Amino acid sequence: MTTPGSRPNILLLMADQLSAFGTGPYGNEDVLTPHLDDLAARGTVLTNAYCNAPLCVPSRAAMMTGQLPSAVPSNDNAEEFPASVPTFAHSLRRAGYRTVLAGKMHFVGPDQLHGFEERLTTDIFPPDMTWTRPWEEQGDPPRLSGAQRNGGREYLDILNSSGELPWTYQMHYDEEVRFSALQRIRELALATDDRADEPWLMVASFTQPHDPYVAPPEYWDRYEGRRIALPEPVPAGAAPHPLDAWVNAFHGVDRGTVTDETTYLARRGYYAMTSYIDDVVGSFVAELERFGLLENTVVVFTSDHGDQLGEHGMYFKRTLREWSVRVPLIVAGAGVAAGHRIDTPVSLVDLHPTFAELAQTRLPEWVTDRFAGASLAGALRDRADVVDRHPGVIIENSAEGTLRPVRAAVHGRHKLVYARDLPEQLYDLATDPRELDNLADDPAHAQVRTGLRKRVLADWDPAAAEREIVTSQRMRVFLGEALQRGRATSWSYEPPVDAGHRWIRSTADDPWDPLCGF
Repeated sequence: MTTPGSRPNILLLMADQLSAFGTGPYGNEDVLTPHLDDLAARGTVLTNAYCNAPLCVPSRAAMMTGQLPSAVPSNDNAEEFPASVPTFAHSLRRAGYRTVLAGKMHFVGPDQLHGFEERLTTDIFPPDMTWTRPWEEQGDPPRLSGAQRNGGREYLDILNSSGELPWTYQMHYDEEVRFSALQRIRELALATDDRADEPWLMVASFTQPHDPYVAPPEYWDRYEGRRIALPEPVPAGAAPHPLDAWVNAFHGVDRGTVTDETTYLARRGYYAMTSYIDDVVGSFVAELERFGLLENTVVVFTSDHGDQLGEHGMYFKRTLREWSVRVPLIVAGAGVAAGHRIDTPVSLVDLHPTFAELAQTRLPEWVTDRFAGASLAGALRDRADVVDRHPGVIIENSAEGTLRPVRAAVHGRHKLVYARDLPEQLYDLATDPRELDNLADDPAHAQVRTGLRKRVLADWDPAAAEREIVTSQRMRVFLGEALQRGRATSWSYEPPVDAGHRWIRSTADDPWDPLCGF
């Protein structure tokens, strides 16, 4: 067990597809998240935290490496995450941390560890190139069709299935993850081996509140009779931006009518699953407290990206609108200022350098030179000068549901969304948080627009990026066709089980020893 004043343990708890706006610490009064509220009161809330891609695989790859998705590269949910790219698991393991992963990380490729010493569960989604969805096969506007569909379902069908179920596959998975991760924390806390004094990094990553928006009665019923506000409608006559139209076409939202009742049920299911995640957070904090680890563990809560629940008439993700790209980022524990809020825009690529600084390890320049973010460790200790020097946020979207690479830059109160040959979007998020008033052609904001466009294009050629992405998509289709023939070798992770060294296996094992079998 680590001792106070030494390098802290780090526990990263992740939700999947949880928008910051769907939680209590970020101002949502309809959702029930008392444990997140307590964590926020005990620590620091990054009030303007962003993912770096509104899709699982590229966002998680960016978070782990500290690099933008295009640099990894990891542009969609079926592009291989190269084993040669350093992650924060590599960095902390090199620095003497035990590194443990439980749950969903959606690594694509044969490397299913990426620096983690232990992985307690398998993943929930395909680790191979199954979900390659080439732009040239989607049409214009892009649509999910043919071999690209999952089980024959349209996204609109998923939306219309929101409601209560006795049990769900996501609950089944998340409960396995929770049990495995909590059990490992207990083992680490009680360990007496020669590594007992080593600090640890654990990532426990859950799949909820990812669609479909269904929940068992114990969570669905929490919202019976409770107010659930619907999103404000887009003003009449407001034409959707082409990027919005593309996403709605891909999700099939433009082919049907989404009623207020459908939106209500989706939001109720989403909030119910969020309340489950909130209970999960509470169970981890309680277990840390039980074993005297709470004061020397930094607890980080976040999500890979957000979700649209009717805002702008949009549902699901794959858009750079705020509900889709804003994520909760709450940090509490050893050395972290309590009751603190940081308004500077930050993003998930900041976590790799932050964890390295918390672990008191110095990384070589050839690792840090690739970082797209900056350490927030000083800011978490309430040093304002650290966030004042933050480079700003870059978000990318080069996956299905678009027809060309998209980038956004967020700095201060402004956000610019850029895609080659499409109208630019510039929003003042302080005065226009719903992103209704596009200021791109406003002369008064010309200087802001120019500065953010320069930031977007500083290290990125959109035409070259498009060529590289299309080539990658074609190559992966080719490889997928080849690997479907003959004998298949799965990349799915299989957690090792050593039953010969668990529990009581001989007379030498003392059943009264609480560490027996650990």
